[in-house]
Amino acid sequence: MRDTWPKTWRVTGWLLAAGALCGLQWLGDQLVALLGWPLPGSLAGLLMLLGLLTLRGGVPRGLDEVAAPLLRHLMLFLIPSVAAVGLYAHLLLEHVALFVLTATLGTVVTIVVTGWTLHRLLKDRQP
Repeated sequence: MRDTWPKTWRVTGWLLAAGALCGLQWLGDQLVALLGWPLPGSLAGLLMLLGLLTLRGGVPRGLDEVAAPLLRHLMLFLIPSVAAVGLYAHLLLEHVALFVLTATLGTVVTIVVTGWTLHRLLKDRQP
């Protein structure tokens, strides 16, 4: 069914989706800077995206087609973070206990929230 769309409509959908992603990140950065929130602007943008997708009830085709390749190569986006850990290893060693505690709690919270969400989503499905 995807291939039945004319090529110009698909390209337009991709451009709109990419623009929406960039726009939401920019908007998140602006919102965080304006309100002085202690979180990354990209996270605020992702939360806005989650809210919009929840209101819409799904992911638009163009957004799915733009996001899929980005998600497949997600590790490339983490290279700057890994480099920063190597660059600031002395700070990490200074605060190793806090880092281990934070990483452990973050992992536990992620697993619990993911499991709860999956349980809620699959609860209404028939086996």
